[in-house]
Amino acid sequence: MPYTIRMPLIGSGTWLYNDSQAQFSVETAFKLGYRHVDTALTYHNQLGVGKALQNSGLPREEYFITSKIPGAVNESSVATLDNLNECLALLNQSYVDLMLIHWPGKTTTKKGRQIQWLTLEKWAKAGKAKAIGISHYCQTHVEEILEVATLPIALNQNQYHVGMGQDDAAQLHDKKYMESQGIVFMAYSTLCGPCAPPLNHELINGALVESIGKPLNKTGAQIALKWAVQQGIPVIPKSSNPAHIRSNFDLFGWEIENTDMARLSSAVSPPETGTTQNPDDAQDCQA
Repeated sequence: MPYTIRMPLIGSGTWLYNDSQAQFSVETAFKLGYRHVDTALTYHNQLGVGKALQNSGLPREEYFITSKIPGAVNESSVATLDNLNECLALLNQSYVDLMLIHWPGKTTTKKGRQIQWLTLEKWAKAGKAKAIGISHYCQTHVEEILEVATLPIALNQNQYHVGMGQDDAAQLHDKKYMESQGIVFMAYSTLCGPCAPPLNHELINGALVESIGKPLNKTGAQIALKWAVQQGIPVIPKSSNPAHIRSNFDLFGWEIENTDMARLSSAVSPPETGTTQNPDDAQDCQA
């Protein structure tokens, strides 16, 4: 039965990596102290992630696995259950710490989303996940789930980074509502990986983050990541460069001054990309 659990604030992201790339990145990250990995069925790299976890030599209870399954496409629970079990098989694990529904499923119905959630609950109650949650869900879809939920929605994962305008982005992704429901708000693409050049480097070595990082002897990327972590928002940066993986992990034991946090929060570039990992990520939350 799922229960309240602790999740590391930083994890190793794996989006757009194939099996071999994911295995190298996660193995490197875990050697450097990471204990959380984020993957998904649609990333097609869970086999590599699973090999990296096995090669870490760590006891299972010492690391945290987040995975995701596609949103429902109909009102049947069969595909959901098949996807959940496939995740465990590919990862070569008996359970994950957190399983998310990757998107609400634009082509399905409210009933379909509720059936999928209840299928996920049943799977979790069988010991296959310690906690369950969602990704790219807005308030409307969360309210649908809460009508039938018997387990808490642990977390909602959304794109969130410096430049989106903290208040605007929070409103767009219903951050305050999620928090009012006890749902952890988690960020992906915190360095704006999907951004088109030259914006894809703005949160790595751009003028704003560099100017704040220099007096602290921190990189621009560390500043962008710390901005989220300092708000208590979990992040999952990815890299195949060992130096960058190490640097991304160095987010603790120091703080960004309040005035600089305000500068970062009020930045309007780079904006949210609108780039999603699946066409069904984009939702009309007023529907």
